[in-house]
Amino acid sequence: MKTLYEFATEKMQESIQHYFEIVEKTNNFLDFDIELFEDPHARQMVLAGKSLEYKDLTPEQCLDAVSRVGAVKFDIEKGVSAYVYENSREYISLLISKASEVSGEFSNITPETVKDNAYLLPIWQAALNIASKANLKTIFGSASDQNISDPSSIKISDYANDYFSKNTINIIQIKDRTERTLEGIIRDLVGRLLYEAVVKDALESEGVPFKAEEEYSGIAGVVYKFRSDFVIPDEENPLAFIEVRKSSSRHASLYAKDKMFSAINWKGKYKNMLGIVVAEGEWTNESLITMSKVFDYVVPVSKSRELAKNINKYLNGDKSILKWIIDFEIHKNEID
Repeated sequence: MKTLYEFATEKMQESIQHYFEIVEKTNNFLDFDIELFEDPHARQMVLAGKSLEYKDLTPEQCLDAVSRVGAVKFDIEKGVSAYVYENSREYISLLISKASEVSGEFSNITPETVKDNAYLLPIWQAALNIASKANLKTIFGSASDQNISDPSSIKISDYANDYFSKNTINIIQIKDRTERTLEGIIRDLVGRLLYEAVVKDALESEGVPFKAEEEYSGIAGVVYKFRSDFVIPDEENPLAFIEVRKSSSRHASLYAKDKMFSAINWKGKYKNMLGIVVAEGEWTNESLITMSKVFDYVVPVSKSRELAKNINKYLNGDKSILKWIIDFEIHKNEID
């Protein structure tokens, strides 16, 4: 069986494809008809993205519901994630059933069972009421849902059997606790897959030449060589780079400093290089304003098509698109 992360990743990729199909059918979620809502994927994505209940509704009821909240903007994260959540919750139920089966209804597990079914680690974590991966590592050492070492398998088995003997295992509680793990996984996938997919689609639609992060080794900078999420047109002649980042308000300042140094590093070496950050999530306004003093563009993912058009203008000679030039050089101190 797949790990929960692998399964959710697969469903996120499927949902992203549904998203692009629906974008074309609805003029970017502006025009809706009854025929669209005959498709269960569209029904789920559109209504979830509008923060509406989507289950057990007829196509006519879906159209009426969406028409009623026409001023509510489509939330891409909610819309795309709904499919992932629904399918992953069903998969969690399968994982719990498998864990119950191999442990005699959560009464006893052997080290061999733990090791051979590493993908069940999130279920053991939830069943044993261990709050986080950090706590799990502290207690058991080297263990992941991909591989569990022999010593860790023994520790998990001993810990679990003692816990099972003293506590009644509640399936509903396991589901609730695993839900928190799932939320973390989907947050990661939204930032890592969804937003980058939207930016990539915009660049391709506007015919902007680019390389994605996995396609090149890095962009040389004043201080270090590193990869951005996208480089335009390539790392040998970089005229623009794009960083895609989702942040929480708690991490906004840290992420802003990290991204700003990348911009200074690259724009300091290439004077005519556009620096772009696509920012989603709960960034603080102060962090966004600060980044805008280094990056040429700080935009949300919903502006990806407009951004791609501006990049094309720059590639075709419109120098007004470039907002900031950074002079950043490091020299050895030559003593006479």
